[in-house]
Amino acid sequence: MTIKLFDCKDVAAAFGNYAHGVVIPPGATTIHLAGQVGVRPDGSIPDDAGEQTRIIFENFRIILESQGFAFTDIVKMSYFVVEAADLPAIRAVRDTLIPAPYPAASLVLVKALGRPEWKLEIECIAAKIGAV
Repeated sequence: MTIKLFDCKDVAAAFGNYAHGVVIPPGATTIHLAGQVGVRPDGSIPDDAGEQTRIIFENFRIILESQGFAFTDIVKMSYFVVEAADLPAIRAVRDTLIPAPYPAASLVLVKALGRPEWKLEIECIAAKIGAV
């Protein structure tokens, strides 16, 4: 059994680096990560959306590794972004860290997040065969 990330040729092609869907077989372990924002461990928040994205992915790496998971185990990502103009910077960081086959994804432009300094929030789900 394997986790299957797939695209469906009978609907519009993906608009970016993401899969239409994911099949997680019985017996796989999943981990749901809470939304992460671009706050450093010392509490500082950079002004740049790209740097906030790097911090978010570093948080993901640390959390995933603490449970024996890796970026390659991510099956679904949800992005909440305040400014559409920040999308190129966000995607540029993501594309250096998340390899193909790409996970399923959703992108929502929002009016605001919990603090005005936060430019984006990302949450994800990871799944792995044989994880504890």
